[in-house]
Amino acid sequence: MGCAHRRVHHGLRVGGGVGGHQAHGQALQEGGSAVVRADSGAPRPVAVPVKLLAFACALTGSIVAAEPGASGLLSCAALAYLAAQRRWRLLAGGVVLVAVLGCLLALIRFAGLRMVLFSEFYVLMFWNLSPVFLVAGDVVTTPPGELSAFLSRMRAPRPVLLGVLVVFRFFPTMRAAVRATVQSMRNRGLATPRAVAMHPVRAAEYVAVPLLLRCLQTADQLAVSAVARGVEAPGVRSSYHERRMGAADAAWAAFWLLGAGAFLAWRAVA
Repeated sequence: MGCAHRRVHHGLRVGGGVGGHQAHGQALQEGGSAVVRADSGAPRPVAVPVKLLAFACALTGSIVAAEPGASGLLSCAALAYLAAQRRWRLLAGGVVLVAVLGCLLALIRFAGLRMVLFSEFYVLMFWNLSPVFLVAGDVVTTPPGELSAFLSRMRAPRPVLLGVLVVFRFFPTMRAAVRATVQSMRNRGLATPRAVAMHPVRAAEYVAVPLLLRCLQTADQLAVSAVARGVEAPGVRSSYHERRMGAADAAWAAFWLLGAGAFLAWRAVA
């Protein structure tokens, strides 16, 4: 077979999941080549460079925007961006966020609504930052394997690569641990409103101790997974999530670049 090339695959896994990535479609072997049939309802995420570019453009637009109308336009662009990727859950949450903030802002501006719990300034601030929140949600939910593959192609230092992988896998794992702990407390009758009100310190202890132990277990699992995947090996590094930019990625990159340029030019003239 000639000389063997050692390829080291990276991307951290906890509890058997490979980078949190779920494959959609069915692979059919024909003549030794794999033919993938994509599910028509499956998400169509863009490449990682396009996601980072979209985040940078949304952040720049939110900083430059001085009127609520401009922020609303950016939010509509971010919602269309999520809809094109078929990120329905993020899209639903984004629509609710924009609708609630828009209604509050309209009531404050036209009906003289006065907020009780927090200032009207925070409503305007969250409205201006809503495009950033929408695009950041798409970046945060990116499978860690795709991020690691992109960072490896960019020759990112190993500490940066490991830090990104650990951060992106740690919080979803801890969220699952919190849910499991709360469910366990409910099964034992320790999470009822009366039990929490009568013994708040004990209830906090029932949550804190399992979470601390889970943190230690997660750290050990991440370290073992990284070593098993050859994080310290000097070989040629590759990834299961190798992906090149396609026509849709180029179109969305052009959309964000042209949109950001037009938006900045409009703000400069205005």
